[in-house]
Order: sequence, then structure tokens, then C-alpha cells
Amino acid sequence: EMAAVDGDVPGGVSNLLETGDSTAFVATAAAATGGAGEDEAGTAQPMEGVTPPGCDSSCAGEEQPPEAMETDEPPGAEEEEEEQQVEEEGDSEDGEDSAWVAVLLAALLPLLSDALPRDHSGVCIIPHPHEMEKQEASICIAGSGRTFFRTNKICDNCGQRIQDRFFFHCSANCDIDFCQECYRKSQELLAAFLERSGDEDRSAMNSRLFWVIDVIERVGYHVLRRSAVQRARLARELAFEWPASMFERLVQVAIDVINAKVVHVQDVKDITSDSRFWYAVGWLQFLYSANALPCGTRRLGEQGSRGPRLEYERFILEGINKCEPLSEFQRWRKHPSAQVPDVLALERFSLSADFCSFLTHSNLVPVSFRRVCLLCDVWEQLQQAGRTHPLQLEVPREPRALLEAVLAAFRGLEDSELRRPLRPTFAGEEAIGPGVMKEFFQVALRSFLGGGGGCGGGDDDGTAQPAVRLFKCNGHRRTYWFDEEASSSHDAFRACGILLGQAVLNNVLVPNIFPRVLYEMLLRDLESPCARPLGLQDLAVVSEDIAHSLQRVLDYPGEDIGRVFGDLGWSRTGRVPAGCHLTQANKVDFVQAYVEWFFSDRIACQFEPLSAGFRAILGGSSLLRSMVDAVQLEKIVCGGAVPIDAAAIRHGASHEGWTPEEQAEYLPMFWEVLASFTEAEKVQFVVFVTASDRVPLRGWQDLGLSVQKNGVGDDRLPTAYTCFCQLLLPRYTSRERLRASLLSAIANSEGFGLR
Repeated sequence: EMAAVDGDVPGGVSNLLETGDSTAFVATAAAATGGAGEDEAGTAQPMEGVTPPGCDSSCAGEEQPPEAMETDEPPGAEEEEEEQQVEEEGDSEDGEDSAWVAVLLAALLPLLSDALPRDHSGVCIIPHPHEMEKQEASICIAGSGRTFFRTNKICDNCGQRIQDRFFFHCSANCDIDFCQECYRKSQELLAAFLERSGDEDRSAMNSRLFWVIDVIERVGYHVLRRSAVQRARLARELAFEWPASMFERLVQVAIDVINAKVVHVQDVKDITSDSRFWYAVGWLQFLYSANALPCGTRRLGEQGSRGPRLEYERFILEGINKCEPLSEFQRWRKHPSAQVPDVLALERFSLSADFCSFLTHSNLVPVSFRRVCLLCDVWEQLQQAGRTHPLQLEVPREPRALLEAVLAAFRGLEDSELRRPLRPTFAGEEAIGPGVMKEFFQVALRSFLGGGGGCGGGDDDGTAQPAVRLFKCNGHRRTYWFDEEASSSHDAFRACGILLGQAVLNNVLVPNIFPRVLYEMLLRDLESPCARPLGLQDLAVVSEDIAHSLQRVLDYPGEDIGRVFGDLGWSRTGRVPAGCHLTQANKVDFVQAYVEWFFSDRIACQFEPLSAGFRAILGGSSLLRSMVDAVQLEKIVCGGAVPIDAAAIRHGASHEGWTPEEQAEYLPMFWEVLASFTEAEKVQFVVFVTASDRVPLRGWQDLGLSVQKNGVGDDRLPTAYTCFCQLLLPRYTSRERLRASLLSAIANSEGFGLR
């Protein structure tokens, strides 16, 4: 039923996937060793009927094969008869059939692994099948007399508006455009890949790449069209019988193919038209569900049941970051109730409009893309309400006075008045823009952690009393939690929640200073279906002593449990029936009642105003209320936490004020020195230039570091403007002096101030 008939498939891949025929497997194995599937010159040939990504059949001058698969029509009589026959063959035949499919996948895996070129971020790409023509932009003159270039084009690689004089457009008039820099880099990458792969020329390379893509799409189609029983058996085969390394490679192959095609699919007006692509996405969801299967058996030496074979983050499709967030958000809004599909639970799988949307597959979507879609959601609401006029806020730099100004500005404002972009400035300073915005949030949040600003009182003689502390620091975990003594600081906690929401609205990442359970509670207040029940493990993050005591209750086996532990304050929770005593039968309910009380009643005076402030800014987002879990919300607010990649930072960096000779000799030495730092020293360096150790949402290559020359001389130390991520680096006489000066500068810098 695919675009090509079985006779055109190299090695009878389609036959084997459909029937499990061992004869076809022999043919496939022959293809893997140079048999069927190659021409006389030994070049792998794509399956007939494959339309190259990035264009439809009309732009390629071809017609779609009449056998192209249909997704909306019900199966015909022959299909129903075949499925009924399969169901009657019994479980043993299902198991044998699944084993053959697994064997085929194992045989094909070496041909599919690492078969596609990657960009500088490690995301797979495929070349556009048509030549790209160089075109010249229109020259325009602004009112100020400044000339600029207008293209009305967006680069399909970097996603930025093309403002160069020259750009590249598809010669067949596909909706594909590249800026000069991305086109140059793509040509360099493809040339290097061609040399490494050993393909004779670009045509042979393209044929092989499209063959790899076609195989994965066929695999997805045939697996998902099987019965639920057959799918479940294959999932268990892959999850529990395959070595973990092979399973990980299989997942990576699916990710590579989807990443390579995703931007081309999004360029088509009707993204549901490429049903092959969405079957590949369904195949990845199948592997995701297989990865999550619980293992009911234990192997020798295992102390408990195994969890997921791979971390769930391994399934993220970073290629989606190249898509247009606004278009995808508008597409998702037509199906806001769509949920992540569990392809193993479906009795019969079929593509639908809900399925053919990237945001539906929230478990595969990068947090960075989800964050931008969230901003699209919020900003659209602001525009509809006519509240795009910014909320001006002028504050002094002194922390206590700054907080007083923030509280005064927010006090008395309704939620609708707060739900607009914040534009802070520092008193007596003319600077405005992203740098000032970032610095304001850093100073304000640091001040909130140090004291409640305005929460303290004063003596009769006007002497200021110490401010009430809003949060307590957990030195071991390096996080902050509510100070229960600050029960009268309603305005301060509300202002803190407003700032967290405004940070997201203004696209500013804040330091990761709160435990994840806080984001779980924020989602619970939003009545999000993604909010999970809180448990003892969450309590342990904020109060280890209480969690340890409650764990002892759960672990105690004796029937005298009520006498041994006595009354631990169960009645104050209001969730334990009057006169009910602790027993072995109800100890789990007692502990859970205490946990729920702790995260609701006990800190209600602190959390409720903070949550109200957060909801005032972001509470209207339908995407936030339905598709974001606590892990993702934490990353949306704070960014990620991954090892620092000096090479990626270098790739995204710019250099100012250096001569060509210095760029060729001195700057490479600087990057080599940075790469040689220990992990702790790299963290110090990032804090030195950005005031935060968090990774940008789209990776370290998006740090945007600017390395500017700052004179010559060994007596100087490097300095930095954290607001602009700018390093002022002197030229030193030796590598040793460069390294020593850098280490001295970062060792004496001040970060966010976590103890």
C-alpha cells in the first residue's frame, strides 16, 4: 500500500515486514552485503515512488503513484479478511512473526545508523533535491536615510529573517530559502560528508540518503498497521531482548530521519499530506512506548525491576527547533485536546489531523520550541485584549530600595493590568533593552532571596528593622524554599510570582533556585492534567527530616505502630477521620495525608500569593495548562542544566576588534585554553560572562558570546559585561599567561549569589 510495490523494494523489505517470510529475509541479508538494492556500480538505489523531502510531486515533475497510502479511508474487504486471519493464527505465530521483524531490523541497522549528515548542532539534515539559485534582495531606504535589504524571506535553516543583499532560493520554486551564511555552511557540511561517506558524487549520496529515509517510513507504516497484539509483542521483543546499545541505535536512526525531514515537511502548507513522515513519527512513538514498558522479570544481580531503558530526553527531536513556532501553535490550537498517542494501546492505528501536529507529540518536542509557542499563546491574548503597551518600571539599584519600588508598582494592580510586557529601567541611567531587562531580573530575584523588602518594620526613631526573610536556603541542594515565618508577606510573595511569569513573557531565563516541586504545585493550581500527585519523594527535597520520619512510619512492620510513633500531628492535616488511629492498614493514607497538608495548608500563606502572581501573567495560556509538565516548566523558566560544551559556545560566538592574524593564531589559542578547563572552571567562566550557569534553551551554541579585544598587556585581567554576554579579552604574550589571567578573573567573579 506504500508508494512503491513490493517488487521494487530492495531485498524484499516490504514482503518481510508484511509476512515475516524467511526467504525474503535471505534476500534482505543479501542486499545488506551488496546484493539487491544496488545498481551495477554498487550505488544504493532509492525505492521507486519516493518523493524527495522539501518538495511535492508536482514541483518534481512527477505524479504520485496510484498505490500511495490513504489515511482517511477505512480498510477494504481484503484488509479486513487478512486481519481476521491474523487474529485466528494464534499467539505463537504472532511471536514468531515479531521475531522475524526484529531480526530484519537488526540486519538493516548497520546500513541505517549514522547514515545522514549532521549540522554543527548535531541535528541530521538532508540536501534539498533541487539546485539553489543565488538571488538579490530589494534595496530600500528608511526614513532616516539608511539603506537596507528587504527579502520578505525566512531562512529555513536558522529561522531568522533574511536581511542579506544576496540569498539562495530553490530553482524549482519550492518554498525553500537560505541566507548566505547558512547556505555556505550547508555546502561545507555536505562536501565533508560526501568525502567521508565514500559516495561517488552528490547524486549517489542523495539516492542513498533518500533510501534510508524511505526504509524508516516503511518500517513505521508496516509496524503500526499490525494488530495491537502483534505490536505489543514486537515492543517487548525490542525492549527486553535486544541489547540496550542496539535499541538506542534504533531509536537514534528514527530520530535522525525525522530531524532531517521535519523542516521540509513544515514548509508544505498541508503538513498532513506527507503521510510517510507521520508514520515515521508514529514509529518513534512506538519505540518511546516500548522504552517505557515495565519489566516484570529480574535478571541475575538486579535488585528491582528495571525502569526505562533510555532516558526520555533521548527521544527529543531537536530538528523541530528549525520550524516556525507561530504556524505550529496556530495548527495545534485547532486540536487543543489532542493527547500524546500511546500507539501500543490503540486497537487500530490510523493517522488523523490531531496526530499530524508537532505539538501533539509533546513528549518529543524540545522545551525551547514549546517555550516560544507558549509566548505566541500569551502574546496573542495580549494583542486581543489590547494590552501590548508595556508596564514601565523605574527602580534604583540598591536591593532594598529596588524591592520597595517593585512592591509599590505592583500593589493594587489587577491581573489584567499586570498581564503586559514589563519594561524596567534603572533610575538615573539611560540604558534600555535586553541587557537591562536581564540585569533587572537578576538583581530583583537576588534581593528577594536576601530579604523581603518592605516586609520589615521600623523603630520610632526611624531606624530600619531587618527585613523578613521570604525564603530559606538549602545549602546541600542549593535551592530555596518558603520561610514559614514570613506569613504576613503577601505582597512580596505575589510580586515574586509576577516576576517569574514576567521573566517567561519577556524571554529571560532566571537562575534555577527553586526545587521542581514548586513547578509541580504551580501546575496543580492551573488545574493542568500534567500535574502529578505529590509524594514523599517531593517532601524529601524541601524537608529531609520530616520525610525521613514519615519513611520510618512506612517501613515499620510491627502491629504496635500506633503506640511506637504516637501522634505525629495527623489530626491537624484535616484529612484523617476523627478518632482514627495509625495502623498497618492505613499508614500509607496517613503519610499521604500529611504530605498533602504540608504542600497546601502549611505553606498556604506563602505559596498562594506567589501562585496568584504567576497566574496573573501566564494563567491564560491554554498550552501551559494542558501540555507542559513540571520538568518542562522548570526548563521554560530556568533553561536546562547540561555539561558546558566549549566547542558549541565557540561555534555560536562572534569576535570583535581582532586583526586577521589574531583571529588565525591568538583566538584559537583562547578557545583551546577554555576547552582545557575542568568542568567546574567552565561553569565559573559561563557565570563570569553571563551571571548564570544555565544552558540556553536551544543549546550552548546559542549562548551568543562576543569576544572583544581589550588592549595588549600581561598586567590586564579579562572583564565581562554579563548583560550582553561580552568578554573583554586582552592579548597576552603566552598561552600560560592567558590561562592564568582567565582563571584569576573567573575565580574572583560573583555569580548569582547562591550559598
